[in-house]
Amino acid sequence: MNIKIGICDDEKLIADRLERMVSECLLELGQEAEIFIFLSGKKLLQRVDKLDVVFLDIKMDELDGYETGKHIRELNPNCRIIMETGESDRFEEAFEIGAIRYIRKPFDKEKVKEALNKVFSGFVGLEKLEVYKERNRYEFEQRRVKYIRAYNGYTEYYVGNDVFRNELSLHEVEVQLDDRLFYKVNRQYIVNLEEIVRNEDGKIYIDGVELPISRRRKSEFDRVYMEHFFNKS
Repeated sequence: MNIKIGICDDEKLIADRLERMVSECLLELGQEAEIFIFLSGKKLLQRVDKLDVVFLDIKMDELDGYETGKHIRELNPNCRIIMETGESDRFEEAFEIGAIRYIRKPFDKEKVKEALNKVFSGFVGLEKLEVYKERNRYEFEQRRVKYIRAYNGYTEYYVGNDVFRNELSLHEVEVQLDDRLFYKVNRQYIVNLEEIVRNEDGKIYIDGVELPISRRRKSEFDRVYMEHFFNKS
């Protein structure tokens, strides 16, 4: 994963200090990322479509963090916002723009690390899969797959309204997949837990398709399914 992190603060000394702290935390977490500094909300918004994470100062001249955050939500809804603030009466604004964490100034390294850990735990299914359709090769992120079916010695990938395939066995595919997102419900199907619309009576429903859960996997599936959504909250 090539994660891109933005730091937006109109005080360069603070932005530089936070960059060093973030770099240290990434090293301790065993993660890699590119870090970019922006000294205004306007500068950030010019590049925010390329960013995965933003540390955003709430109090800035010209365009403050709250207004900048609202624009981020429009331009890049998947971007994770970590709000920086030294004013306790502005914490509520962090949640209004969907910030996943806020950190106080002056920064505490453990709080920064905790925020980054939260971010990385949410990046699931971003690894690429190689598949084919009508002899053309495609690559896309795992999380886009609704479910995978073993069929006649190859595997089919259901993505949007399309079906792709490759020559791997279902077991070989399972090894490649992010097990935080995918589960093998029986010998023929692996499903994306995020795509399940309904789970009842030993069956799950994805995109109008009914898929049975094998009896020996039913208890484990129910546990994995519940844990997946509990950990998201």
